[in-house]
Amino acid sequence: MSPSSRQLDRRERLLESAASLFSHWGFDKTSVDDVAREAGISKGAVYLEFPNKDALFKAVVYWEFARYMRDWLRRFEEDHGDWSLARMIQHSFAAIDSNPFVKALLKRDQRLFGSFLRRNKELSRLALSARSELFSELQKVGTVRNDISAQVLAYVVSLTGYGLIAGGEIVPEDNQVSFEEALRAWGMLLERGVSPPRARSSKAARGLLIAMVQKMQAALAEMDKPKVELEKPGTELEKVGTEGHSSNSSRRRKIARR
Repeated sequence: MSPSSRQLDRRERLLESAASLFSHWGFDKTSVDDVAREAGISKGAVYLEFPNKDALFKAVVYWEFARYMRDWLRRFEEDHGDWSLARMIQHSFAAIDSNPFVKALLKRDQRLFGSFLRRNKELSRLALSARSELFSELQKVGTVRNDISAQVLAYVVSLTGYGLIAGGEIVPEDNQVSFEEALRAWGMLLERGVSPPRARSSKAARGLLIAMVQKMQAALAEMDKPKVELEKPGTELEKVGTEGHSSNSSRRRKIARR
């Protein structure tokens, strides 16, 4: 196995292990030591890939989001019926519901994401931006009404989708319906409310959606690429050590001058 292959294998093991631990214990209660132990590698090897826990967690988010995108695309490609906005949305949220990590991300689960979400807002922006771009392109081919801005559509779909995913925590158990039933009804309501009176170019819309998902997959893969230059393990300690070494050298030079 080549060095690059070994590095990729190590990175994947780290991401899988970290995703499992973060999902179980949450961001705040999972340490880099825990991840290293779970992956069966040294703590120093973790820092060869990621400069700190935030960077590792970000990589896990991209990793899991890419997994969700693959599942969504697979569901949509296996559906050979005519284009339907309802089915597009149903496949998307069914894929979310089957991925605990992404589901928690959508719900902004404080137990799982803890202090990370309070400091990092780019995850929500990423999802909203992608949906907004998709609706904008669907408006251009005539499969989504254009009297409501793509940005507003993306916001409303995201907001109502959040309610669908998190509803079980709000609605009393004896008043709940199955997720599948709620998802089907929500998709039908969106189909009626978002599609123009005479939708056109359904074939173009289907191809557009697949192209958009593939584009997002490529973007996620690019974001998840290991960086060539990263901070090394124990950065702060090393800085202190370096500064101490520099100070000692300066003092020695001053003494020599005297």
